[in-house]
Amino acid sequence: MNTRTLLFPIFLISSAWQPAAQAESMLEFLMQESAGSSGTTQPVMIKNGMLLVKGAGGDKHLDLLYSRSQQRLSIIDHRRKTIMPVDEQQVKKISRQTEDFMPLLQGLGAQAAKLKPEQRAKWEQMLGGKISLDHLADTAKPPKPTNIVRTGIDKQVAGVQCEEMSVVQGKKTMAEVCVAPPEKLNLTKDDYATIRSLFDFSGNLAAKTHGFAEHFGIKIPHLNVKEIGGVPVEMRDLSGSRQGSLTLNRVVTSSVSDDLMKEPTGYKTESLSLWK
Repeated sequence: MNTRTLLFPIFLISSAWQPAAQAESMLEFLMQESAGSSGTTQPVMIKNGMLLVKGAGGDKHLDLLYSRSQQRLSIIDHRRKTIMPVDEQQVKKISRQTEDFMPLLQGLGAQAAKLKPEQRAKWEQMLGGKISLDHLADTAKPPKPTNIVRTGIDKQVAGVQCEEMSVVQGKKTMAEVCVAPPEKLNLTKDDYATIRSLFDFSGNLAAKTHGFAEHFGIKIPHLNVKEIGGVPVEMRDLSGSRQGSLTLNRVVTSSVSDDLMKEPTGYKTESLSLWK
């Protein structure tokens, strides 16, 4: 789903949940970039406070490695042999860049709304065809509130019982998610804490860069993470025409290699930036 992939915050642990002796989990998802596509396997491995997403976004050369203790997400590009660390310091940097640039984008957005179709096409071409003037025009509008709506429907995904919920922005359903209690996935308390930590971190990043991201068609809804609990086992992005999805295939009980949960050696470190 690339940049349109939605990350859904998770938390709240059942008081009756009994942890396993060792923190080590692997969840295998099927990721489809659009409805009806064949899809690719998306493994998510968790061990000792680390979480690894292999082949992130369907790109076999791209991994995401999160450290709960460091509160840091590393974007690992095996094709280019680079590591891009994202932490609180980087988030603040991006936030400052966004705040400095937003007034200019808002002014451009207001003017873009007044352009004739031929003028609009000319300006979009001058911008490289990658920035929609409609998204710039939307900048002047206040963001619509996003809410989690419980549908009251339970179902099974890969043999796991889950509860369906809708992510609604204004009057539009942006996504559908089915959430399962962590004990149904045999997750330990430590592994579940790592998952929660990652999505708290991701939510913080999304909130600080939300305004800028929307100019480039990236839909990041404002969510109150306390409204839902559990682990998403099925997610459908309804915000665009492609309607991609992420669905649990199976829970793998085999051990996770320590070597997989480390940053590769010999890779170049790159800084996160909005500008190239």
